[in-house]
Amino acid sequence: MSFLRGLGTFVCSFLLFLALGIFSMAFMLHSTVLSANFVHKEVNQISISSIARDVADKQIADELPTAAEPVKNAALDVIAMQEPWIKAQLNSAIDICYNYFQGKTSTLYIDIPLADIKASLSTDLWNALQNNLKQELAGKSESEISQYLQGFIIQIPTDILPPELMALPANLRDIAIEEYLREWTGQKTLVGVPPELTAQVEGQVKVYFDEYIAQFTKDIADNEIIDANKIGPDGMNGINTARRIIDDFQTGYHWLIVFMVVMAGLIFVINLDVKKTTRTLGIDVLVFGILDLAGSIVAMVITPSHFIPQTADIPVSVQHVIDNVTRDVATVALKFSIGVLVVGAVLLVASFFVPSRESPE
Repeated sequence: MSFLRGLGTFVCSFLLFLALGIFSMAFMLHSTVLSANFVHKEVNQISISSIARDVADKQIADELPTAAEPVKNAALDVIAMQEPWIKAQLNSAIDICYNYFQGKTSTLYIDIPLADIKASLSTDLWNALQNNLKQELAGKSESEISQYLQGFIIQIPTDILPPELMALPANLRDIAIEEYLREWTGQKTLVGVPPELTAQVEGQVKVYFDEYIAQFTKDIADNEIIDANKIGPDGMNGINTARRIIDDFQTGYHWLIVFMVVMAGLIFVINLDVKKTTRTLGIDVLVFGILDLAGSIVAMVITPSHFIPQTADIPVSVQHVIDNVTRDVATVALKFSIGVLVVGAVLLVASFFVPSRESPE
């Protein structure tokens, strides 16, 4: 009988150990990838403007002339200005997707309002471009200002200029635009430039700029709708498959907890001894906690960057996002392993103080 009790205890302990290993991975998935709150936290930590700036520097910085730098910076400044709105839309979309994947809603429908962004885009770009030009010209000499502004003027597409300016000879047109840019950025104006020449620029540039941006955004809808029609049948089949997998995972997750409770109960039923049961459970849980803690520490120390051969090709801000997400996932695993370790230690210590009650053979 003692042999059978020992064998039964070993089998149940082994199954409990395996179940703890599976539950550890399931708990990490349940608390990270399948947790909307965790994803919200990661999204809110991301600096979208930094990623946009790093990507722009790597992808197009070498192709842009120096004089076009204020235009690029102005666009990036607008992205930074709208970052709270971008994150709000991302978080809203995350909630909608998670509600659908978790079966809380029966339809997938994401509505992203773009009307306000379109309405303010021209003004935001105009102001950002003005500020960036002021920063570029600050501290330059008069000759350097003229050289820089003429280099900037060359980058302006001629097809967006007002007809009145296009009718002027190229040299006069460039002088008129430079005079306007000097006034616009608070610089000292040129000497001897006829006022009627610059008047053509002052009255029309902003109007034509607004019209150019309006032309650029006219094909963008006021609301971007993402639903089954937009995703298509193949995409929805994949999404619904993922939805079923998540549903099966959630069901299995709760049944796994029940299984571990049953294994612990069987260990007690086999021995009918609280002392042996707590000691067996304590050793089982403590050993698993130690191993899981070691794995969590390794995961926190060794980030994915250690396994990427050419990190120079990845923007620094993207590397930070990858490392931060990995570290936060490892932190969840670390807290879980510490909790398991504490429970195992408490059970093991308690077993030394619980009186033994041997059942009759």
